[in-house]
Amino acid sequence: MKKRLCQCLALFLTAALLCALAPAYAGAARFSDVSAGSWYASAVQEMVDRGIMNGKGTNTFKPNGTLTRGEFVTMLARTALSEGELGQYTYRGIFSDVPQKHWANRYVNWASEAGVAGGVGGGKFEPEKQLTRQDMAVMVVKYAKATGLDLPAINGPKLFLDYRSISSYAVDSVTKCQRAGVIDGYGDMTFRPKGVAKRSEAAVLYSRFLQTAQSAGYKIIRKRLNGMPIAAVEFDPGQFTAGVALGNDRVRGAEQAKSLFSRVGAKIAVNGGFFEFGSYDAYGTIIHEGRPITVYNQFSPAKSAIVMDSSGRFSVENYRTNISATVSAADGRELTVKDVGANRFPYDPKDGTRLIFTSDWGGSLGFQARYAAVVDGSGRVTALCQNQDVSIPKDGYVLAQRGPRADDSFIQAATPGAYLRFETEYTGSSTQDVELSIAAGPKIVENGRPYGNASTYAAEGLGGIGGESQARRVCIGVRYDGSLLILTAYASLPELSGIMAVMGCQSAVNLDGGGSTNLYVNGQWLYGPTDRALNNALYFK
Repeated sequence: MKKRLCQCLALFLTAALLCALAPAYAGAARFSDVSAGSWYASAVQEMVDRGIMNGKGTNTFKPNGTLTRGEFVTMLARTALSEGELGQYTYRGIFSDVPQKHWANRYVNWASEAGVAGGVGGGKFEPEKQLTRQDMAVMVVKYAKATGLDLPAINGPKLFLDYRSISSYAVDSVTKCQRAGVIDGYGDMTFRPKGVAKRSEAAVLYSRFLQTAQSAGYKIIRKRLNGMPIAAVEFDPGQFTAGVALGNDRVRGAEQAKSLFSRVGAKIAVNGGFFEFGSYDAYGTIIHEGRPITVYNQFSPAKSAIVMDSSGRFSVENYRTNISATVSAADGRELTVKDVGANRFPYDPKDGTRLIFTSDWGGSLGFQARYAAVVDGSGRVTALCQNQDVSIPKDGYVLAQRGPRADDSFIQAATPGAYLRFETEYTGSSTQDVELSIAAGPKIVENGRPYGNASTYAAEGLGGIGGESQARRVCIGVRYDGSLLILTAYASLPELSGIMAVMGCQSAVNLDGGGSTNLYVNGQWLYGPTDRALNNALYFK
C-alpha cells in the first residue's frame, strides 16, 4: 500500500512539474504551424496571451505570412488601450480608405490621433498594404515617444551591409531599435529594410520591444473619454526639479513657449496663470524658491493655486498673501507695517502702497517714487531716495511707495544703516511652507470629486472665461499618491472637472487656456507651441 502511495505521489509530482514547464510553449502549442522549438514560439505565445495578436484561421498562426499596416497599428493600439477604450475611436476618420465599418477603423484612428502612424498620402492610410521591416521600426519608435518610453542603447552600432537601402526617414528608428536589441539582421549581415515583415518577425520584434522599453520618468496618455480627445502626462514630481519660468526672466516679461521652455531646460512644461495682454501683469500671486515674485491678492483667498512645499509635495491651495515689514531704525526704534506688496506697478501716482521690487522686476523701478529705500542682500538700507526713479540692486531690493500716505513714518525710518526684514503669511493655505506657487484657477476637483460652478468661477475672478462652453483648456491635478497629472482637452470646465476626477485626481486646478495653452514633454508638444507669448510657466527638469 505504501509503495503504491509513493508511486502515485511520484506521478503527481511529475505531472505538476510538467505543468509548471508547460506555459513556456502553451500558446505556441495552440497553433499547428508553430513548433515548440521555433525561434519565435515564445514571442507568439506572449502576443497571443496578451491579446495583442490573434491566430489566422483554425488552429494556425501563419508565422511566415505577411503583416499589414492595419494589423501592426492594431498591435500597438491594443498595448496602449483596452478594447473598451478603443471603442471611443469608432468614428469616421480622416482616411478615405478606412470607413467607419472597416475592421481596423478604431485602431487606425487611434494611431493617427496619437501620432504613432500617419497616412501614405492622398488622404489614404492603406491598412491592407504589406508593412516593410523599416516601417515596423519607425512605428515602434513613434509609439515609444507617444507613450513616454525610452529605448536604451544596450548594443553598439551595427552596420548592415545594405544600410544604404534604408530610407532616410527610417534610419534613426532602425538604429534605435538595433541598439536597443529590438531588431537584428539576417545571417548574411543584411537588414532588408524594404522587405515585407513576417508575422513571426513582428511577434519577436514587439516582444523584445515590450521587454526592453523603459519608462522615461513619465507616462504620456492619449485617449478619448466620452468621445473627447485628451492628451496628458503623469509623473512623480519627486523625480524632477520644479520651477517657475518668467518670460525673459522678468515679472512683466513675455516670451513664446518654445523659447521659454528651451531656455530653462524643461523636460516637462506647461503654461501657467492668467496675465494681462498689454502689460503682461500676472493675474495671480507667483512664488519661486520660497520668494513671492509678484503678489496679486484680488479675489484671494478664493483664487486657487498650485503649490509645492520644500519637500516637493504638491497641493491645490486657496490663500491670501500677507507680507509684513519691520524696520530696525538707526536710532533704535522698531516699526512694523502690514499689507506690503511685491513687484506690482502702481498705476495711480497717488497710490501709497508699500511695494518690494527685486531684480525680477528689472533694472529700475520705472516710475518716480515718493520714497524708495535701497536695501542690500543682508537687509541693510544703503540709501533712502525721494521723488526719483531708483536702480534695483541685483542681490537686494527696493522698498518703494509712489504716492503719499497719511503716515510716512515707517519709510522715513528706513535711513542708511537701518535694517529691514519681512515676514510672509499665506492665510488660508494648509501649509506655510510654500516653495513654489502659481495662482490660476478656477479649482475643478476637490476631495476627488468634480468641483465648481458659475458662482465659484466668479468668486475666483474668472466668471468671464466662458467656463460652461467648450474651449481649449489645460489643467494640473494632484493624485492621492502625490503624482501629478497635466492634461489638455477641448472641453468646458465642468467636463474638465469630470475628466480629472475620473483620472484619479484628489484635487485639480485650471490653468490659463485658449491661445496660451502649451504642454511640452521631452521634445514633443502634446499641445502647441502656440504663437502667443507667455508671462509665466511651470516646468520640471
